[in-house]
Amino acid sequence: MDVPLKISRDLLALAIDQSRDGITIADARLPGWPLIYVNAGFERLTGYVASELLGKSVRFLQGTDTDQPEINILREALRKEQSCVVTLRNYRRDGSMFWNELSLSSVHDTDGTLTHFIGIQNDVTARVTLDQHLRQSNQDLHALNQQLYRLAHTDPLVGISNRLHFEEQLGQMLKTAQRTHSLLSVLVVNLDLFKRFNNRYGRAAGDTCLRMVGDLITRSFARGADCVARYDNDEFAIVSMGGSIEGLQQHLHKLRSQVRALNIPHSDSPEGVVTICGGGISLIPQRDSTAQELLQRASAALLEAKRLGNDSENIVS
Repeated sequence: MDVPLKISRDLLALAIDQSRDGITIADARLPGWPLIYVNAGFERLTGYVASELLGKSVRFLQGTDTDQPEINILREALRKEQSCVVTLRNYRRDGSMFWNELSLSSVHDTDGTLTHFIGIQNDVTARVTLDQHLRQSNQDLHALNQQLYRLAHTDPLVGISNRLHFEEQLGQMLKTAQRTHSLLSVLVVNLDLFKRFNNRYGRAAGDTCLRMVGDLITRSFARGADCVARYDNDEFAIVSMGGSIEGLQQHLHKLRSQVRALNIPHSDSPEGVVTICGGGISLIPQRDSTAQELLQRASAALLEAKRLGNDSENIVS
C-alpha cells in the first residue's frame, strides 16, 4: 500500500509544478504571509525564479499600484480567513503589467487553525483587454446613437427640436394628459410677412431672424413639461402641460412683446419690426382626442389670429 501512495504524491507534486497555472502556497502563520512554494507556472507568469520569490509576500507583484478596489476585497478575505477570487493588475520582473486572476483558498489543520493560503493565478490580460474594448465600443456606440438621435430630432438651422421630435413629444404628452386628466396646451406661432422679409433682406438675414425668434421662444417655454420646435419654414409649435388658459394667454402676450423688443427691422411690416402671430388651444383632452386633431385646432386658431392682423393672438379652449 505504501508504493501507490508514494507514486500518487510524486504524481501530484509533478502535476502541480508543471501546471500551466501559477500556483503558490503562503504561510498564514507568519507575518505578511510569505511564500513558501511557487510552481514553474508561476515563474513563467511573473518572470521571477523561485529563489527570488520565496520568503516574500505575493503583494510585491502589485508594485506601487496599490490603489486597486479589489485589493480591499483580498485583504478582507485574508482577514476573515476566507476564500476569494479577484482580478488584479500585477507586474512581471521586466516591469510589464498583466491582469492576474487570483483564486485564493484557505487551508486549515485538523483543529481548524488556519495554516496556509493557496493561490491559483492566471494571466487574463487578453480577456480583460477584450472586455475593456467591448465596453469602450459600447460606450462609443451609445454616444453615436445619442448623437444620431439628436441630429434626427433637431432642426439644423435654428438648433431646436424639429417637426419629427415635436410630433413624438406631442403624442407622449397627450397620452399623459389623457391618463392624468391634465391640461394640455398646443400653440402655433408664425412670423408675420416673413416671405417679404426674406425677399427684402435676403436668405442669410432670414435665417438669423428665425434663430433669434426660435431662441426667444425656447427660453420662454423652458420647463421640462414644454417642447418647442421649428415646425415649418417660419412656423414654430409648442406643446405644454399644466398651467391654465389664462396663463397661456399671458405667456403668449409677453412673447409677442419680447419679439417686438428684438427690434429686428422689417420695413414691409406696418410695425416696422418683425412681429409674430400666435394661436392655440388649451384643454383637458378627451380619451378619443388625437395629436393631429389638436394640431389642426391650434393651426385654425392661428389662422383666426392672422385674420385679426399682424401681431395678434388667439387662444381657445
